Amino acid sequence: MAEMLNDRKASILIVDDDPQNRMLLRFFCKKWGYEVDECENGMEAVRKVKAKKPDIVLMDLMMPKLDGFSALEILKSDEETRYIPVIILTAADDSHSRIKGIELGADDFFTKPINIHELKLRLKNSLKIKFYNDTLKNYNLYLEKELINKIHEVKKAYIDSLYRLTKIAEYKDRETGDHLKRIGYFSKEVAVRLGLGVEFAENIFHASQMHDIGKVGIPEKILQKRGKLTLEEFEVMKKHTVIGADILKGSHIAVLQMAEKIAKYHHEKWNGEGYPYGISGEKIPISARIVSLADIYDALRSERIYKPPLNHEEARRVILKGDHRTRPEHFDPEVLNVFEKHHKSFEEIYETVRTAS
Repeated sequence: MAEMLNDRKASILIVDDDPQNRMLLRFFCKKWGYEVDECENGMEAVRKVKAKKPDIVLMDLMMPKLDGFSALEILKSDEETRYIPVIILTAADDSHSRIKGIELGADDFFTKPINIHELKLRLKNSLKIKFYNDTLKNYNLYLEKELINKIHEVKKAYIDSLYRLTKIAEYKDRETGDHLKRIGYFSKEVAVRLGLGVEFAENIFHASQMHDIGKVGIPEKILQKRGKLTLEEFEVMKKHTVIGADILKGSHIAVLQMAEKIAKYHHEKWNGEGYPYGISGEKIPISARIVSLADIYDALRSERIYKPPLNHEEARRVILKGDHRTRPEHFDPEVLNVFEKHHKSFEEIYETVRTAS
């Protein structure tokens, strides 16, 4: 009986343009318990192998439409089919074909005329190799999956730790976790509308919530001051951007690399009037340009010790028309355009997160 693979009969694809050869091979392969399929040219063989993934391919070399060499080359260059054993059927003294077959990746050769006992043994040996290759491949996939899971766990734990540190900063500034969540949702909304991709949108959701992590290094008397900051106090306050970037720097995790840029640059302005470096335009990372607008909107909507909250329409008007502190030219025009078109989404997020808490 044939070897069993994963509690099923092993399958063989016979490829030969000679009906008599196919009939003979089919008879014995079925007799030995294999599942058998067949075709008469290389083109059809390639299609069937890719579609059905047989365990072994028995293939003649000289065929119409696409010969055995060409079919072999295609199958061995495809990651999905390269490990399926291909046994080439050759003439007794055809050393040139054997060498070329080896170069193209043939797994074994069978010499015509067919010796039935030899064929049976070669099929059995090829199936053992296939089984070992499949086992190794599956084990590698398992290890890869486990590694991804472990990386995800470490990433999650790292981000969770930074969230807790961020909440300390927000607590010192008497702001709430709701502020962090809203910044995340606002930023993700803009990223999606800009077509920046699923991974970018997911990363900015987490990274944006660390934008003010550097406030852990700012004295509470400055963070909680009710009146206007002096020039000296404001210079100290501005340092939270570089402090935050310093806390987050050096990570190999994409979301934390983005968080570092956001922390450092989210107070920069499109027209160059921001801090800490006074850079402008596209020199500011797109993630920071998005968070800049999200942060301003939430700050306008939220009550602070130095100001009352604005409603949505008042905040929208400030961002789009400007006031004594905020002007439209502070924002990336594309980000501002998204806000103008989809400002209702900002209002819904603000009200939903506030209500849910």
